[in-house]
Amino acid sequence: MSGRLLPWGACAVLVLALAVHAALPGRGAGKPAPTGAQGPGDAGPEIRLGPAEVREFRDDGTVNRLTADAAVYEYFRRALSGRGVVVYLTGGKLRGSTVRAPSVSWDFDRSVVSMPEGGWMEHEEGWTGELSPATLDFAGRVLHVPGTATISGPGFTVTGRTLTWNWAEGKITMDSPRSRVRPSSAPGRRG
Repeated sequence: MSGRLLPWGACAVLVLALAVHAALPGRGAGKPAPTGAQGPGDAGPEIRLGPAEVREFRDDGTVNRLTADAAVYEYFRRALSGRGVVVYLTGGKLRGSTVRAPSVSWDFDRSVVSMPEGGWMEHEEGWTGELSPATLDFAGRVLHVPGTATISGPGFTVTGRTLTWNWAEGKITMDSPRSRVRPSSAPGRRG
């Protein structure tokens, strides 16, 4: 009878030896990554996903949703990076907005979505925006685009630099704006 248990006992000893070896200083992944670690190999454990859908449930009852062709969740940074991304926004003045970007990084602790390659924003009422690299800060309720941005709405287009949209205050600022009004679709014009 003990002869049949010998292979199982050998496997248990091997697993224990590997676990002890990995926990020794300087070996394996026995210690967590330091806070704020940057760069490959320093970020700590990651969860790599193919097509992914992530939902953020906010204290105000709204739910923001992200879909990505591929994504990586970094456990210690509490951040998600994705490629081929669409973010669906449902809260407050952003309700009905969709953001599309080639890549994003979503920091869940700071509640910030960064778009390092820029992106496009659409609203169900016909507003659109073409953005260079941008940051969408849910906590501060601000969209900040330090580079060029173009916003289009019914009957007009505005292009400029350093766009800041504070939707809590209902204020949009932009440096060097250039406007174009399309007369055929301008409000109040009859034709």
